[in-house]
Amino acid sequence: MLCLLIALCVNATARAQWASKRASSSHHFVAYLPYYKHGDMLVALQQVNLVGVTDLDIAFVGPPLCNGACTAASDNTISADNHTDEETDAIVRYAHAKGIRVLASIGGGGSGPSDMTQFYNAGQSTRLVAGLDTYVRAHHFDGIDVDVEAPDSMGAPYADFVHRLAAALHNEGKIITCATAKYIQNSMPDAAMREFDFINLMVYSNLKDAQDVLNFYVNVKHVPTQNLVLGVGFYGQSHNNINADYMDILAAYPNAWKVDTVGGGPLKDGAVFNYLGEDTMAKEVKLSNQYGGVMVWQILGDAPTPHSLMDVVRANIQ
Repeated sequence: MLCLLIALCVNATARAQWASKRASSSHHFVAYLPYYKHGDMLVALQQVNLVGVTDLDIAFVGPPLCNGACTAASDNTISADNHTDEETDAIVRYAHAKGIRVLASIGGGGSGPSDMTQFYNAGQSTRLVAGLDTYVRAHHFDGIDVDVEAPDSMGAPYADFVHRLAAALHNEGKIITCATAKYIQNSMPDAAMREFDFINLMVYSNLKDAQDVLNFYVNVKHVPTQNLVLGVGFYGQSHNNINADYMDILAAYPNAWKVDTVGGGPLKDGAVFNYLGEDTMAKEVKLSNQYGGVMVWQILGDAPTPHSLMDVVRANIQ
């Protein structure tokens, strides 16, 4: 009986801590760290001014691909490609020392979501959640960011996975967020969407698109405004999906910070890039102040001062 009472008290404390954490973080400044890149991520992160950042999302971690269909015997050990556990631990300690929460982001674009979908589509959500929970606790993460960009795999199995993951994390006083876009949301069950503490909206194109997407989530999906975090990109994209980091755009076009489109020069054979220059970035951040905050994809794409977009975000964020 005593053990049962202690367990109930511990669970109640964890839920209270989670509720307090949600209430104290109603406005977010989320920054993604591109863990899919090679190199020393701690050294790279130490070069970034993180003042004001509330959440650092390490993108990405996940289990290995199964040999065929996933089964109860499949390896569900979570790890980060290209980086060691020691490097991850050092990054988490570094961010925590600055008062920043650190989340493990799972999934990603391209083929990234397959390491998640292969498990939950095979009825292995319980094992997948167990593996993720073990990883989060081992490395002292504050939660998980679900970045599954797979519209064809966003049905009932996905909803079941998210529900189980949210229950496990919330019971430990941790949070669960997601990164999504309008084209993905049309496939995501509303029940799953309600499980997240807040939603990072991947809208990296222009101000009008940002306004339209925010209106969609508020007026069509009826998500509370404080749960919507507007994503902004530190990169440019061409019409044929060639990407370039903002720092490289600015290096090739020194006045690129004044506008939102450049092209015809030395970068990527003269490709025309659309991105968020300083004025538009400021407008989008001010727009995000009416909602739950701003999310940056990704911080290592930024240019140095005096034309750092992180500085623009800081100057305009609530």
